[in-house]
Amino acid sequence: MKIFKIVHTADLHLGSYFSSTPEIAANRKLEQLDTLRRIIAMCSEHSASALLISGDLFDSLRCDRQLLADVQGILGECPVRVFITPGNHDPATPDSAYLSEGWPENVHIFKGGIECVEVREGDVSACIWGLGFRHSIEAESLLADFKPRDNMINILMMHAELVPGETAESRYNPVTFERLASLGVDYCALGHVHKPEVKSAGEFVVCSPGCPSGRGFDETGEHGVYAGYVGRGFSHMEFVPTGSRKYLIEKIDVSGRETTDSFAGAVKEYLAKVVGEDWQENIYDITLIGALSKGVLPDSQAIARLLMDELHYARVTDMTTTELDLDALMKDTSLRGAFVRTIVSRMEKDEGNRRKYERALLYGLRAFDGEVRISEDY
Repeated sequence: MKIFKIVHTADLHLGSYFSSTPEIAANRKLEQLDTLRRIIAMCSEHSASALLISGDLFDSLRCDRQLLADVQGILGECPVRVFITPGNHDPATPDSAYLSEGWPENVHIFKGGIECVEVREGDVSACIWGLGFRHSIEAESLLADFKPRDNMINILMMHAELVPGETAESRYNPVTFERLASLGVDYCALGHVHKPEVKSAGEFVVCSPGCPSGRGFDETGEHGVYAGYVGRGFSHMEFVPTGSRKYLIEKIDVSGRETTDSFAGAVKEYLAKVVGEDWQENIYDITLIGALSKGVLPDSQAIARLLMDELHYARVTDMTTTELDLDALMKDTSLRGAFVRTIVSRMEKDEGNRRKYERALLYGLRAFDGEVRISEDY
């Protein structure tokens, strides 16, 4: 049985903008390059004959010289042929990085319409078919008809959006699964969506690996690549995590806790138990929930600072509740009672902002008792 082994990735979006602190943002950009290095290492680990990068290697049309040099250097160290299809974020325009000098000899970039590159590995011959975006918007399908090579393994790679029908609209090289299945290729390596997707009919498979490293809380969980082999009329691909830092969203019950230390302790205890190994290495969006004692107001910023002594990064939002006897408070004849009556009246007239009024009420009552630090959760 003749097979051709590949590693398939896409949507690295190198050079992305990160909205966290400057230090963390700079670190995340370096970690993106580390992810690319891990993917290169996977080519050796899986005895691959080719690395396929199906679009959006870069996050934007232009990238700075240092990033381009770094990427070219890393890809030049890849032990196998590298194939790249420009996507909507990094189309092959005249001023694109893809038309710059310095690309290593083992890298082939598909800069336009459909073309084929033959790769021979021992007695196995494969034809890598590819095409590239030339504009950031490609509302018409870029996929022209072609005839797969006889007696060769045929692989198609491109950046595209799978659409449900020929009349469906998309700005990103729309193509239907049925069209891909009709081409007669043995495997289709797509890019564009940022989560792993597999669609198949019989032995024909279309894979989108998603992004190999999350960039924000809209790209949570495990990320990776597909690695495996393709033969004539069949393929076998497995999802392989890249081990990159994960973005995770967690709601954590802190009922009964009262101090910043105890809130942070509850969070760490939860993460160690639920997230498990390497829980400190991830990036968290944490929402505190639960019922607290009267007068207890978590300081989200202080909790986040304490957590970041151990976590790579965490942002904390307080959505806890506090039991209040509103009837008794409203009967108070002092300024405190007048304040409560005013807030309750506004809250009853504006249910859409009820949560904000509840927090204003709690902070106000605390202020009557002394100084209070305001959390910026609302």
